[in-house]
Amino acid sequence: MPGKMAKVIGVIAVALWAISSSALQECPVPAVSEVSAAEQSAGPVVLKAGQKYWIGDQYYFIYNFDKRPQMGTVIMKIQVFSKDGKQDTSLEITGDVDMPSMKGAHSSGNQIFKINKKGDYLLPVNVVMPGEWEVVLNFLKDKKPIFTGSVRFNV
Repeated sequence: MPGKMAKVIGVIAVALWAISSSALQECPVPAVSEVSAAEQSAGPVVLKAGQKYWIGDQYYFIYNFDKRPQMGTVIMKIQVFSKDGKQDTSLEITGDVDMPSMKGAHSSGNQIFKINKKGDYLLPVNVVMPGEWEVVLNFLKDKKPIFTGSVRFNV
């Protein structure tokens, strides 16, 4: 019996090593590109890192993570700009983190992004297990929703 247990532990260790080493590959930051209003109005917006997304005709935003999403905490960063390209902090942004395949099991609830000294909106995202994750973003102006989008990523 102890020999079988050692084999099982060995197999688990190799599997965990394979998963962790693939997760540690570099995460390239894509160049900023723009998504048209037509693409955004076609249905729920699934957002991609580094792309410019318009919120009406007054604002646009770009999001990214501080590092490739992995087990533990990663920071989601959103920068909002007015149409003239100046960074803006007049919006309120909330995010709800969860696993789509296990709705509610790991939900963070609706959390408000905090604004740092540089004017970036920041939200810690706690990834507690491998799989597909989603952050549902809500942008509000004067407490009224003006944009909703979703970011999905795999760990």
